[in-house]
Amino acid sequence: MRRVPIILTLLITTCLLALGLTTTNAADHYLTKSSQPSFWVLSDPHFIAPSLHDNRSAFKQIIKTAAGKDLTDQPVALHALVQTALKKRPTAIIITGDITFNGELASAKSLTQRLQPLRQAGIAVLIIPGNHDIDDGWARQFSGKQQKATTQISPSAWRQIFADDYQAACAVDNDSLSYAVNLNKRYRLLMLDDNTYSTQPATDAPNTGGKLKQSTLLWIGEQLHDAKAAGQQTLVFTHHNLYAHSQMKKGWVLDNAATLRRLLNRYHVPVLFSGHIHAQDISADPAKKCTTTEIVSGSFSMTPASYGVVTLTPHKFHYQTHQLNLTPYLTAKQRQQPNLVHYQQHLKQLFQQMNRNMVARLGTTDSGLTRQQTSAEINCLIDLNWRFETGNDFAKSAAFAKLKRTTGYKLAAQNPQLTQPFNTLNGDHNLPDHQLTLHF
Repeated sequence: MRRVPIILTLLITTCLLALGLTTTNAADHYLTKSSQPSFWVLSDPHFIAPSLHDNRSAFKQIIKTAAGKDLTDQPVALHALVQTALKKRPTAIIITGDITFNGELASAKSLTQRLQPLRQAGIAVLIIPGNHDIDDGWARQFSGKQQKATTQISPSAWRQIFADDYQAACAVDNDSLSYAVNLNKRYRLLMLDDNTYSTQPATDAPNTGGKLKQSTLLWIGEQLHDAKAAGQQTLVFTHHNLYAHSQMKKGWVLDNAATLRRLLNRYHVPVLFSGHIHAQDISADPAKKCTTTEIVSGSFSMTPASYGVVTLTPHKFHYQTHQLNLTPYLTAKQRQQPNLVHYQQHLKQLFQQMNRNMVARLGTTDSGLTRQQTSAEINCLIDLNWRFETGNDFAKSAAFAKLKRTTGYKLAAQNPQLTQPFNTLNGDHNLPDHQLTLHF
């Protein structure tokens, strides 16, 4: 009889852990004992499981609307990422949301299986959801000419699929999918769910915007306080942005970003990582009220399929982007496919093709231009957009100075029909976007 309470306690604890309703590890659990850990960070892979499509007409039509995302070769790209990480041995791989194309349960399960070799090798995988991941009414599977709804990811399913993330946590927020992880004795990682979604399967498009719940903000404050008391520096991860990285703000920047900025500033949080806008960008606070620097990762499914490598010492932070190289990990059969052998070139061409029609509609509004001038203007706008997305738009760079001297740039600058897109893409005046070093 004395064994009954023990068995009941174990069952209850197991259920709580599965649902993520309690802290899963002691507060002194660390991913590594090393004083010089490293982690890789990427965002927005928008992975769709191969089992959900047959690459026929319905799926090909979706590809045409995917704004430059690679939806067909992602299994190969993820394999290359995993194999590269197994060689380099970072402490952790971190993904800041939109892991699925549109919240398909099968896509999340397929992705975590592809990342499993990392976990088996002792490399932690830490993932937070994006606005496309939870109860997304656009979750579809594609067969022939047809598309139909497929099972969505619920919050409880997310906790079960990524149970290893919560097992590694030193604390879990009961009111969201947020959790905290002790990287080592010096650093704590705050993994935040800032998305707005229903608790029931959805039928509508995903909500683009994001907002942290009031209870989650209180939990964040507690974590920052505890980390400070433990002598830890906190690094924060969200899907939505802390600052505006272009003239577009609504739907990209957190609705209550100002509240989060004040909280981060109070505890001197040096860096926040995010994604969402599919553009590589590093920015300090334009208003100069918050000392936190934001690093936004571009979409892993788009040119140039990059990831950030972060190396840490007790008093130094260094971030550097790297482009994915598929070639060493291709099979003999895959080496016969030009898109895979020349993957970086393929991604850039895919992005340019997807943007040409849209930009052409803007560029041809100036009827006074010759065909050659119109082509130069269109090509310049495509180049500006590519530079913005890939983090190669730093206005003080020599490459950008050279671009300003071209005919296409001068024509686009003078075209009143292009004022809004041109101003949005006309150079980053904040910080270079591929490297950051901070000393604490």
